[in-house]
Amino acid sequence: MKEPKVIERKWPPGIWRIATTTSLRRSLIVMACLLLSGLLEAVGIASLLPLIALSQPDGASSKMGQSVINVLDTVGLPHEPTMLLVLLAVGMLGKAVVLLFAMRNVGYAVAEVGTKMRLRLVESLLAARWGFFVRQPIGRFANALGLESTRAGEAYNATAEFVAHSIQSIVYIGVVALVSWEAALGSLVLGLFMVVSLNRLLISTKRNAKKQTRRMKSLVGRLADVLIGLKPTKAMARQGRFGVLFVRDVQKIDVAMRRHIFARHANRVLQEPMIAIFLGIGIYLALNVWHVDLLRLVMICVLVAKTVSTIGKAQQDLQAVNVAESGYWAVQDAIDEAVEARELVDGGLAPTFERDVELRNVSMSFGRKRVIIDANCTIPRGGVTAITGHSGAGKTTLVDIMLGLYRPDIGDIRIDGQSLSELDVMKWRSMVGYVPQELILFHDTIMTNVTLGETAYTRQDVENALRQAGAWDFVAALPEGIDHVVGERGALLSGGQRQRIAMARALVHKPKLLILDEATSALDPHTEAMIVRNVCDLAHSTGLTVLAITHQPAWVAAADKVIRIQDGVVSEIEPSPQRVSAQ
Repeated sequence: MKEPKVIERKWPPGIWRIATTTSLRRSLIVMACLLLSGLLEAVGIASLLPLIALSQPDGASSKMGQSVINVLDTVGLPHEPTMLLVLLAVGMLGKAVVLLFAMRNVGYAVAEVGTKMRLRLVESLLAARWGFFVRQPIGRFANALGLESTRAGEAYNATAEFVAHSIQSIVYIGVVALVSWEAALGSLVLGLFMVVSLNRLLISTKRNAKKQTRRMKSLVGRLADVLIGLKPTKAMARQGRFGVLFVRDVQKIDVAMRRHIFARHANRVLQEPMIAIFLGIGIYLALNVWHVDLLRLVMICVLVAKTVSTIGKAQQDLQAVNVAESGYWAVQDAIDEAVEARELVDGGLAPTFERDVELRNVSMSFGRKRVIIDANCTIPRGGVTAITGHSGAGKTTLVDIMLGLYRPDIGDIRIDGQSLSELDVMKWRSMVGYVPQELILFHDTIMTNVTLGETAYTRQDVENALRQAGAWDFVAALPEGIDHVVGERGALLSGGQRQRIAMARALVHKPKLLILDEATSALDPHTEAMIVRNVCDLAHSTGLTVLAITHQPAWVAAADKVIRIQDGVVSEIEPSPQRVSAQ
């Protein structure tokens, strides 16, 4: 399975993109709250400085003490110890309240990031052209909608915490500078040394998190493919081979996870002894060389330790961003690729289908393989037209071109004389009912499988469609009727019953053109004959146009018109003698 291209991204553009994923208003609220909480914490801590000044014999006359006391006098606050302690408590409590409000908004933002990315992914996937999905593992998108979108929200949360701790670090450095500019400089130097020396752990975390994301994507994609084809795999007792592949993928994920978790914890564990060693050296020099007063030294040590540890927390937050952002970028890459593959179907004239669909000199290639060569044919309105040819001849490709799912290399498709390129393709497709060879029934009721969840259809509409598809007799006999749950992929129904449910789904919106793509190829001759007869009766009684893609003789014998594809060449052949005599 080919893995999608991985694009290397650098910080800070990546972290800035994550931070602005949610609404601007909420991001501004979070930033303002984080800034305010930092300022309140500064007020609380700064209230300790007069205590130091007043506790010393010359505190009232010292430059530091006098400047703080002057500020208190200016705002009309007494500077006795009780008031200063109250101011400390108020500042720290205010910081906690504002920070809680900020984190509340972060919580909303985290959910909003995941929700927005899921909705953007779904919207972009539904708007992408069909050829995009042919080359993509479906499990990739399931993984992006689930785990990776959740990790995108976690990346935003880690980004917010990184910003909060960065602001707090700046505030602490400013407070330390009020006590001692030398201590502030030392705190900054130690913080930078710690960040630089432990940066390899951040790089290791990011690298292994990306490996984990890629391998998880591969694992989920492989699992989706295996589960879709699990029955024949188990029937041949060949699931063991897939088990070996899964074990290999899981082991690689295990290695990447162990490495990135070790790097995260090593960062936190190594920060503590680095701070302790630096403080030990600083205390020794302060007492024995600089002869700093003990009370002032204690205050400096507390502030320095708090400052450096907060810088360390900011680095840990950045490491958490590195872990989670791989999920963010995996979803974003899927969105970007789907947007790039967006199908251009907007606008155009409203189509009609009163006469025919005509292909004029249409050619189509996939790479070097020419599938359709200079095709000229007409599908008339009403009756049954069969497109026949051996497997791989290009029958389905020809119909995909008619529907605008692929654009031909050369030539034109005309509907009632109007070029498809000038028409509203979505409105044209809304006139079509499509029954594929590989039926997809959901693990839900018959009602939901027919309506696909569209609430505009009533139970009577569903019953009418089931009657037209020849399915009402067996549905009505079920205990729950149209509320019967069909099981995973319709496993609780027979092949013929699943076929009729799929046909009712195609008929419920009253299409003008019904396309059956090898729809009866897996059925027994008796069931196939019943469906062929039922469809032909429906076409001739209602004026419905039926286009049957088939290599089955039953459809060729029943068709009003037959189009054959052989070696890329399209030709019209006469209907069978039995069909002519029947007319």
